[in-house]
Amino acid sequence: MEQKSCDLHQILCPTIDHRRLIRSDDTMAISTIPMLPFSHLNLRRNPFGELTTEEWTALADVDVVPLLQLLSVPRSVIQFIGGKGYGKTTHLLAIRSQFESASYVHIPEGESRSIPAGWPVLIDEAQRLTRWQRIRIFRPLVPLVLATHSDFSRALRGAGREVTTIEVEDRTNSERLHRILNARIDAARRSPGETPTVSHATAQKLLNEFGPDIRRILHVLYGRIQRLDCIAEL
Repeated sequence: MEQKSCDLHQILCPTIDHRRLIRSDDTMAISTIPMLPFSHLNLRRNPFGELTTEEWTALADVDVVPLLQLLSVPRSVIQFIGGKGYGKTTHLLAIRSQFESASYVHIPEGESRSIPAGWPVLIDEAQRLTRWQRIRIFRPLVPLVLATHSDFSRALRGAGREVTTIEVEDRTNSERLHRILNARIDAARRSPGETPTVSHATAQKLLNEFGPDIRRILHVLYGRIQRLDCIAEL
C-alpha cells in the first residue's frame, strides 16, 4: 500500500539522528542526539508487536456482560472455538479480568499442565487436555471457559454441563477490527498529537485477505510500521 509523502522530510521524518551546535566560550562542538525508536511516528514502540498479558487484557475488544450472564448458570461452560490467531485467548483474558477467583492455564503444544482450582476455570488450548484431565475437569460444578480447536459439546453435555459454543471467527467484522488496530496504536502513543492510523478501508481489505486471523493481520501491520518513515494512514 502506498504511503503519503512528507514535506520537509529531513525535518519531519529523520531516519538516523539530529545534530546541533553547542557553543562553549569560543569553541563549537557537534553532538549527536540519537533518535528514539518510532518517535518520528509519535509512538513509543511498534504497536503491532508483542504485548504483556496486562496490556493484552486492557485492549481486549470483548463484550463480557453476556458472557458473565452465561457463567452465572450452574454447571455452565463456554467454549470458544476457532483457529490459531482468531482471538480465543483474548476472550479468555477478558473474562478472567472480571473474576478475582478465576484461574487460567495455557497448555503449550506437546506439553501438559496441571489445572489450577478457580471460579471459573479458564483453559487455553483445551484440545491438548489429556483424556483423564477431561474426565476429571468436565464433571465438577465449577464453571468452565475453554479456548479450543475441538468441539467438546458432546462430552460436556454427557457430564451434565450446560454448554454455549461461540465461533470466534464470527465475532470479527471490519468495524471491530478497525477498533482493535487503532486501539493498539493509541496505546503506543508517545505524546498528544497525530499518529499513524488504520483506515476503515484498510481494515476491510485486511479482513478480506486474511479473514479473522488477527495474528496474521498484526504481523502484516508490524512490517508496515517498521518501514514507515513519517506519520501516514496505513
